[in-house]
Amino acid sequence: MKTKSADKKRLVNKTKKMRYNKNKNKNKNKYNQEKIVLTFLEMLNTVKLYHWKTHSYPQHKATDELYSNLNKNIDSFVEIMLGKTGTRVNLTNVKHISLHDCNTLGEFKAKIDEYKNFLINMNSDARVNITNNSDLLNVRDEILGNMNQFSYLLTFH
Repeated sequence: MKTKSADKKRLVNKTKKMRYNKNKNKNKNKYNQEKIVLTFLEMLNTVKLYHWKTHSYPQHKATDELYSNLNKNIDSFVEIMLGKTGTRVNLTNVKHISLHDCNTLGEFKAKIDEYKNFLINMNSDARVNITNNSDLLNVRDEILGNMNQFSYLLTFH
């Protein structure tokens, strides 16, 4: 009986370790250059799709301004990132870019909140949150500011 119990314990520990390593590896690549660029492209496309879809003039104007600000700041962020690494964007292995075509304002706000969290959590990634990256984090803060201002503008119905 002790052997069955010990074997079961080893199996449980091995499974926990595998899950931990899987999550560790998943988080390890959360903020690599490819993921950042893909998330920014997805972000821009989501805003533009909602801009074209809304029937509300204030939302249409607010998404237009958000898209313009994001486009400028995302371009700056990516160019700074590429300048620091001395590389170019390489998405040749990417088979698709997600499109999020939100049907409701609530759905769109939830997606915007996801993007805000992506930006905020850059601080927890050691590759991004280092003293040599204050320039990237400043532009990231501008992007986050654009999104927070947009969230405020949506409160005006």
